[in-house]
Amino acid sequence: MRLLETTDLHGQARGYDYFNDRPAPRRGLAALASEIAQARSEAPNCLLFDCGDFLQGTPLTQLWSEPCKIAGSHDGENPMIAAMNALGYDAAALGNHEFDFGIGPLAQALEAATFPMLCANLSASIGTPIRPWAMLERRLLDSHGNERTLRIAVIGVLPPPSLAWLETRPGAELSTSSLLEATEAQLQLIRASGADLVIALAHTGISPLPPGDEASQDPEHSAERAALLIARLDGVDIVLAGHDHHGFPDATRPAFAGIDPVLGTLHGKPALNAGARGTHLGVLDLVLEQTQDGWRLAAHRAELRPAQQETGPDSAAVLAASDRAHRRTLDHIRRPIGTTAEPLHSYFTQIAPDRTLALISAAKRRFARERLAGRPEADLPLLGAASSFKSGGAAGSAHFIDIPPGPLRMSHVDDIYLFNNTVGAVELNGAELRDWLEQAASIYNQQHPDGQLRMLCDLTFASYHFDVISGITYEIDLSQPPRFRPDGSLRPAAPGRIRDLRHEGARISNTDRFIVVSNDFRLSGGGGFKRRGRPVPIDPEPVLVRDLLLEEIDAQEGPLHLDAPPIWRFSPLPGARALYHTGPGAAAYLCELEQAGLRASSGPVDANGFLPLEISL
Repeated sequence: MRLLETTDLHGQARGYDYFNDRPAPRRGLAALASEIAQARSEAPNCLLFDCGDFLQGTPLTQLWSEPCKIAGSHDGENPMIAAMNALGYDAAALGNHEFDFGIGPLAQALEAATFPMLCANLSASIGTPIRPWAMLERRLLDSHGNERTLRIAVIGVLPPPSLAWLETRPGAELSTSSLLEATEAQLQLIRASGADLVIALAHTGISPLPPGDEASQDPEHSAERAALLIARLDGVDIVLAGHDHHGFPDATRPAFAGIDPVLGTLHGKPALNAGARGTHLGVLDLVLEQTQDGWRLAAHRAELRPAQQETGPDSAAVLAASDRAHRRTLDHIRRPIGTTAEPLHSYFTQIAPDRTLALISAAKRRFARERLAGRPEADLPLLGAASSFKSGGAAGSAHFIDIPPGPLRMSHVDDIYLFNNTVGAVELNGAELRDWLEQAASIYNQQHPDGQLRMLCDLTFASYHFDVISGITYEIDLSQPPRFRPDGSLRPAAPGRIRDLRHEGARISNTDRFIVVSNDFRLSGGGGFKRRGRPVPIDPEPVLVRDLLLEEIDAQEGPLHLDAPPIWRFSPLPGARALYHTGPGAAAYLCELEQAGLRASSGPVDANGFLPLEISL
């Protein structure tokens, strides 16, 4: 039997880069369609699954959701669901980003699906059936050409921490539970129903649990990377994973206890992770043998196949399913909204001032200042927090913003701010502000003044963990270990990295008070960040940060002129050498590092497409 997996398609129905308005070959569901057809032609017993995060990620699906939020309906299928229907999926798990557009658009999108939608650890009033698991009864041919009936149970789970911010929204009507506890509870029902094979569609990553790491003993702290824990459960036969965008199997990954990246196993059980955005198809071949106790897995072979060009009838069916939405999206992204005098890029977000972050913070602070006028909070210093959603890392060397000087289009705003976050604010003290900055600064590896070259950033952190807070100045001392882990848990006995924290030149004390304007994702604990301070309502209705960016650009007289003031810097550490990976387009802007007082030298583009920069601290 052959299992096929896609995961984290993120709205990529076809091979098109809507942010830069150009084709993106060998990416997306239409490009995978010919590979799916080829894989099906090679094996008589074939099932196709998706492991979540298929709805959000491009203007194609963003634009489809807008009429749902405004008018409560949309005339036509969601383009991703239509494409998945055309390919005949057997089942799909929900990912955390399925909920980004709200319950209404999600319900309407799922209503048109011709295959089961699964999530065992979700409780939501969606109005359309989401099952914890589904029993797929399939008549399959054995090696002698005889028909056999197999009962294949498929269960879906997602990481609760990724939805914590949505659970706090007014009228959210959704809650999550432990993905491990939910899986264990459902496994009893599944086996009692006579399942021959149990497949976990686990929207969670594959990662080792550090030995002696007490946080790893808490499933909720490990929920973002819990595929290994799910594989350990009795009753689960196969794990199809996702969420972290890291392909598996992968012979270049190191082996860890319970993880064989060459054979593609977790605790000896077959596993896949097809990466992200439809660049690869996961293919898992299984040999099943019947015994007195039922069917058992006798052998397996796992591989990832790269997407091909959009050719053949299957690709044509996917393209046709999304054609109307595609043409409408092109009209949307090409709409002019202004001009910029300076380039807007994210190549140096973690090492130098960033104009895109300056734009986001300026838009948030302008909005908050207007809404707080006449209220007691208006007397407190107003700060703005922002992070980059596109600054490389695990997402790859092409995952950067690069907008040249000149005309600005709608696609550029979508590129700068990918998500449907709404603006929010908190009142906090100096100690809480420092703690926030410590968590953001934990994205860096500890550095030492011994002349050895070390990676600057810890790639187990997502780039959006690095918040920059405008309105203050501070230093980050990389000679100290990070205070926080990627899941947000505190490391014991780490003294901290934030130095010389000031507001308008004066040192900030633990009791000083501030208003920080950010987004609802961060303020409600998204990304593992602690909830800090007292919520300060600034508008009775949710306001998208993306809409504030449009207002900020529209408010300019003439071209957009953006200063990126030096908010923070690394504390001097003579003798320390750090390696920072950025996109190859950064070569055109290296002079900006000199202007920021940073000593850096570049090497040739590496095998993964990154431009390595050696930084002297």
